[in-house]
Amino acid sequence: MRNAHAVVVLLLVLSASGVAQTTPLEVTPEQVQRVEILYFPERILVRAALSPERLEQGCRYKLEIRDANQSTEWKRLLPLLRQISVESKARSYDHRTAVLFYDKDGKRIASVYFDGFGQGGTINGKSGQISGGLYGWAKSLLKGIDN
Repeated sequence: MRNAHAVVVLLLVLSASGVAQTTPLEVTPEQVQRVEILYFPERILVRAALSPERLEQGCRYKLEIRDANQSTEWKRLLPLLRQISVESKARSYDHRTAVLFYDKDGKRIASVYFDGFGQGGTINGKSGQISGGLYGWAKSLLKGIDN
């Protein structure tokens, strides 16, 4: 009984101390029909950091991949869908690149927004440190745009 109390207290202390939680993208590859990549160049200064909503409204470039699971990029994208995750951190980011996923009905099923360095951002509304290679994939498709 005493050990059970110690475990409960330890869990409460860890959760109260702000131990970061890692959250995966939570999208199955079979769901993905269309992918959009939005981009607002880092060289363009803005008065306030771009939120996901402001990035969507004011993006300078938009790349759309229809029938994503049949595209030549699918082999590169597929493993990345399983790797990407966010480690929660309570801060805001200046979002400059977004990767948005849609199903066959055109409904958005997942969204990933990156800061200008591709290390922080927001996944499905959860902000923090992002891991996985999705940012590199998106930037490789945008190569040569606005340089």
